[in-house]
Amino acid sequence: MTKIMMAIGLAVLVSGCSGILEKQAPVCTGTALIAGQETTVQIYGVRKVASQTQYKAGDPFGWRWVSRSNFTSTTCEK
Repeated sequence: MTKIMMAIGLAVLVSGCSGILEKQAPVCTGTALIAGQETTVQIYGVRKVASQTQYKAGDPFGWRWVSRSNFTSTTCEK
């Protein structure tokens, strides 16, 4: 019985923390050539690192910072 109560308590704790992560709206979009197909990718941030522009790109890049060279075009301001 104790194990069941602990499992329920853990489930409540995890579900209670699910709203902590803030949802972020994309700042612009980009077009990337992936597996020979043009794919529209949402971009959530722009930064310059050592004179290289990087974008925080969503799926299929896994919400990671990637180089501008991964995109054929973007709607981000230059």
